[in-house]
Amino acid sequence: MVDLKGPILVTGANGFVGTWLLKKLAASGIHAWAAVRRLGVTSIDGIQESIFDLEDPASIFSTLDKIRPTYIVHLAGMASPHISNLRPESVYNVNFLGTQRLLESCRVLGIKPRVLLVGSATVYGKVQPEDLPIRETLPPHPADAYSLSKAAAEMLAPLYSEHFPVVVARPFNHTGAGQVTDFVLPAFAAQIARIEAGLQPPTLKVGDLSSERDFLDVRDVLTAYMTLLEHGQPGTVYNVCSGSCKKVSRWLEILVEMARVPIEVVSDPHRIFAQPNPRLVGDNSRIRSLGWSPQISPEEMILGLLDHWRERTSSEST
Repeated sequence: MVDLKGPILVTGANGFVGTWLLKKLAASGIHAWAAVRRLGVTSIDGIQESIFDLEDPASIFSTLDKIRPTYIVHLAGMASPHISNLRPESVYNVNFLGTQRLLESCRVLGIKPRVLLVGSATVYGKVQPEDLPIRETLPPHPADAYSLSKAAAEMLAPLYSEHFPVVVARPFNHTGAGQVTDFVLPAFAAQIARIEAGLQPPTLKVGDLSSERDFLDVRDVLTAYMTLLEHGQPGTVYNVCSGSCKKVSRWLEILVEMARVPIEVVSDPHRIFAQPNPRLVGDNSRIRSLGWSPQISPEEMILGLLDHWRERTSSEST
């Protein structure tokens, strides 16, 4: 953990990455606040909460005025592309306008925090094979409501960097304990855990396994965000990725190999969604130049995810 001074505000505090980040900050003794839509959702010793709703400008202004943070990690927003694309007006209001409300409130209040805006690699849209691995210099080409909302939010960074430092992270796929089953690897791991516990027949239902994806463990993502928060160049975009990829079928094979019982994999048409990119892998040279590199192996990442679902399934079945 980098040496952060002064209060750090984490939006989206009770989400997957936000929860991991706050636990790490608390364990490091860093003064941190959880920006939440309702109180009592984080329950982490040493972490204070403040009401913060991206659709409520008054709550944003009030929280910022009360805390006057030295750092902000902006994770809040609609995170599921599938759900976001069913509600385009909501995702624009939350992901783009909510980010603008946050940054504008800082400007009006005269506070000058270092801000990390967490975007998404989906802003690249459909990528040609010759453009792989994807570098940050590739122009964004958002292909749906979710990626458009994230690309628009990113465009605020250079504008507000005239007033205070704003750095953009573009994370590629990442996973770990606590990620919901809307995402592919937790969906696999949760089913395996249920099969092992005898709560589901030994059949694992899957969607399209042909795409290739670049995955990071959430713990490596945290160290990347902290590196960017301290050392990132204002107004600059950084890919957060491993720099390598595997087919989803191979990620599944690794999970199935770790299973304690035989498992049959079957295709489920209801789990198949259009994939604009058959192969998606990022270039992480820019963030590596700041001293960051992945530390968690794919096998350690997968085992940690599976063990989490084993523990969760065991507690739910007792």
